[in-house]
Amino acid sequence: MAISRSAFKRYRVIDNLLRNIYRPYPTLLDIKRECQDKLQITPSLDTLEKDIKNMKQSDVYDAPIVFCRKNRGYYYSDPNYSINSIPLTDSDISSIKEALDMIKNLGGNRVNERFSDAIQKILAAYKEDFPDSDINRKIILTDYVEGAKGYENFDTLFKACKNQYPVLFSHYSYNNREFKAIIVHPILLKEFQNRWYLVGYSEAHQSIRTFGLDRIYEPLHLKRKYIFSDNKEVECYCNDIYGVYPIENQPKQQITFLTSIKITNYFEAYPIHDSQKAEKNESGSSFFTIDVVPSMELIRLFRSYGKHLEVINPQWLRDQTKTLL
Repeated sequence: MAISRSAFKRYRVIDNLLRNIYRPYPTLLDIKRECQDKLQITPSLDTLEKDIKNMKQSDVYDAPIVFCRKNRGYYYSDPNYSINSIPLTDSDISSIKEALDMIKNLGGNRVNERFSDAIQKILAAYKEDFPDSDINRKIILTDYVEGAKGYENFDTLFKACKNQYPVLFSHYSYNNREFKAIIVHPILLKEFQNRWYLVGYSEAHQSIRTFGLDRIYEPLHLKRKYIFSDNKEVECYCNDIYGVYPIENQPKQQITFLTSIKITNYFEAYPIHDSQKAEKNESGSSFFTIDVVPSMELIRLFRSYGKHLEVINPQWLRDQTKTLL
């Protein structure tokens, strides 16, 4: 049985109460009050009664929960029992192996080795092996290319995003052919077309900017106050765009483009943005609209389809691509 996050939190509250020797035989009302204190939620008594019933099921925890009529409360018939010490089933172990195999196939060297080691330790505790043949045999093929630049700093930048501390690094500009020292307050790491980018607040630009990991060298942790960015601004910056580099001074706007019969199905099968809407013509071609912040990647995408894609509006974007029509 699948366990929801909210149910799992209640199960932990119930488990803690049943193992508390100083407050034996908790009632449903005791559990309800504990949920209010610990989780800031108020579950109904019916919900808690169902939770206990579910915990007792063999495909969940097989918990030895018993109701004591004398004390009018619940207890574990096995005083050493806890849901935190449940052994893995054969199905659990098989699922972990499949997950690790999939991550290795998808991630290649991008997967932090410590994650793999941690999983291997879990399996070793249960005397389970993960044959090398399973790991080396590719079932999922990605565009990852060995030797691509930038991944060596992935862990450092990931920790900076997670722990929210600023970093100083040398940034190389392909256009200007020069290095420049940049101080960034990292927000998140973003992948686009198998390339990784750091999104963060740049002190030099005094705004949120994107930096390709392939152009970041020797990032260093700075012991200075972290500048927080507005969550809504970050969401708009990351989600209201196709690609990673927005065109300067261009706001979010509606873009309409016409696709030929040959490529209409591709855009229907793989929308380029969540806001994409289509209006199909009888001929098989289609008008598509998207609400995005225009980006360099979007222009390159439109140009890549040549005569099979025509931008209708806005006019400035049409001018950028009409030479190919």
